[in-house]
Amino acid sequence: MAVYAVGDIQGCYKPLKKLLQKAGFDPARDQLWCVGDLVNRGPDSLLVLRFLKSLGDACKCVLGNHDLHLLGQAAGESPYRRDTLEEVLSAPDRDELVDWLRHRPLLHHDPGLGWCMVHAGLPPDWTLKKSVQAAENAAEILRGDKWAEFCRHLHARDFPVCEPLYEGLARQLFIVAALTRMRYCTPNTCFDWSNRSGIPGKNEHPWYAHKALAWQGDCRVVFGHWAAQGLVTDQPHVLGLDSGCVWGGRLTLARLDTESPEMQSEPCQACQQHD
Repeated sequence: MAVYAVGDIQGCYKPLKKLLQKAGFDPARDQLWCVGDLVNRGPDSLLVLRFLKSLGDACKCVLGNHDLHLLGQAAGESPYRRDTLEEVLSAPDRDELVDWLRHRPLLHHDPGLGWCMVHAGLPPDWTLKKSVQAAENAAEILRGDKWAEFCRHLHARDFPVCEPLYEGLARQLFIVAALTRMRYCTPNTCFDWSNRSGIPGKNEHPWYAHKALAWQGDCRVVFGHWAAQGLVTDQPHVLGLDSGCVWGGRLTLARLDTESPEMQSEPCQACQQHD
């Protein structure tokens, strides 16, 4: 069995299919890991969701911030100017796709493989055990009856910059923000959720470059989310796969069940023309 991880698809269906064909991906024997942001900004979000859903257990997806934004719109929130989600929201199978999406986890860990997948990253001061439990607690809300209300809170983006000490809504919002939006953090693990660039603010470093990573040694982390940073391949403990396909870059696929990740990429012609 081969295990492939793909960066932020964001509706780029054609390059995804080309990459899987080139890799010889067979859902009867292989697994495809998707690091989140399956939809939005690209041309074919509906096709992407339908295809990934059709793969069944051969596809392991975690939720990204754009996927949560789609859930927020399904819950009644307003779209943003550059959204390309209307085709999904008006599709005859919309409810099935939304239900499938909100049942995706926020974190996927394969102990045998030694890899953990998350959209943005793992907080430096969280152990792997704490990360898995926190992700599951937040995912339970998205799978439950109050998912729409929770997604409306996420849409407001009023996230605590440091981890709240007590259980409650603020802590759940922080967990989701950390797993789906994290880029830079301070030495005391506080976050600037608004910094989307490749340039750190004062006293900030990429989350994976923190001096003390509580989870390091228990797994390697594959993530996406950070097109401005690009591929992260020079760190032994993490692999960053967002190569900015939807921004005129390329979609990247990495095989994880090899000694070193084997990578290939494919551009999205539609996004390059648009860019």
